[in-house]
Amino acid sequence: LEDAVVLADSLASAGSITEALRGYEARRRPRTDWVVGQTHRRDKASGLPPVLRDTVMRRLGEKMFRSNYGPLFAQP
Repeated sequence: LEDAVVLADSLASAGSITEALRGYEARRRPRTDWVVGQTHRRDKASGLPPVLRDTVMRRLGEKMFRSNYGPLFAQP
């Protein structure tokens, strides 16, 4: 949904489709790169022994999620 909003805004404000797509990528790239980085960071936990991983996730999972992905709640 974020992509659609940013793309629509880029198309409405640019002089050409090429310019709009460049602007769209410039706006989206940092955010999507950040999300991919957070996902890779989180996925490292899958290598932990299940007992340790499950205990940590039960106790800290929601806090970790909000801390790691909190910036996603900001406007794109």
